[in-house]
Amino acid sequence: MSDQARMDDALSRFENALERVEASFARLAAARADSSALAAENAGLKQQMAQMEEEIRALKERAGELTDISREAMVRVDKAMKRIRSVLGEGEKG
Repeated sequence: MSDQARMDDALSRFENALERVEASFARLAAARADSSALAAENAGLKQQMAQMEEEIRALKERAGELTDISREAMVRVDKAMKRIRSVLGEGEKG
């Protein structure tokens, strides 16, 4: 094999190796981009989850308040009904 042929062969192998290295870097860059995108999405989801947890806490608090108001209203309605019955009962006697 002549020196020129060996040089061409070596250059060809070098170019092939360089193409493989470039392809590897391209895959690595794509993987990093995907990783960055996933990290950003994860951060966004964590923020949404924190907001939802706060909303749930506020809704539970409001539900408790409404339950208390409902109980108080039921007590008042019960008292009013007793008074009405008492008045009606007294009115029938008189």
